[in-house]
Amino acid sequence: MKIYRLLLFLISLSAIQRLEAQTFTYVKDAAALQKKIIEASNKITSIQSDFTQEKKMSMLTDKAISKGKFYFKKESKVRLEYLVPVKNLIVMNSGKMLMKDDKKTSQMDMHRSKVFQQLNNIIVGSINGSLFNGKDFSVSFSESNNQVRVELKPLSKMLKNFLSTIVLVLDKKDFTAVRIEMNEASGDNTILSFSSKQINEAVDDALFAVK
Repeated sequence: MKIYRLLLFLISLSAIQRLEAQTFTYVKDAAALQKKIIEASNKITSIQSDFTQEKKMSMLTDKAISKGKFYFKKESKVRLEYLVPVKNLIVMNSGKMLMKDDKKTSQMDMHRSKVFQQLNNIIVGSINGSLFNGKDFSVSFSESNNQVRVELKPLSKMLKNFLSTIVLVLDKKDFTAVRIEMNEASGDNTILSFSSKQINEAVDDALFAVK
């Protein structure tokens, strides 16, 4: 489902490695930690990253694995390319969205749909830290020696219909994500890991063109 794929890229986040075994404990001063995360996020002007998506579905015996590239440019330009096993493209820019596969290309105005507005807010909010301050999720923080775990539980009825939790694991070095876990209300699960991260390097505006 293309809408769900779009939601997965809270992305805009810049993850760089797979999650290692960690023991997480409750964060006593969540406000101070949240401030550090937001300050680090505000320094991000662009992101380029490879990604691998592993999706477990009740209807499938094996995990569905996809690979591609993700691009973000401040303030809210997002490009999501699925390259393997099939090619798909999603671009969001200035309230408009383009979706393209090998058969057709479609465009829409996100302002006309509360669902797409919400999805855009989630993706961009994950990068600039505003997601943690919003009213759509309850947020809890825990940490290990070198990682932070952020668990977000949806509060709106719309999000609860297809999400139970979003879990972000961040590297304490720069507070970028090393893992994204999406848990659906249906019980299905998706894990995203990212590699070859590049932050604040030049990204061509043409990648985000929505005509």
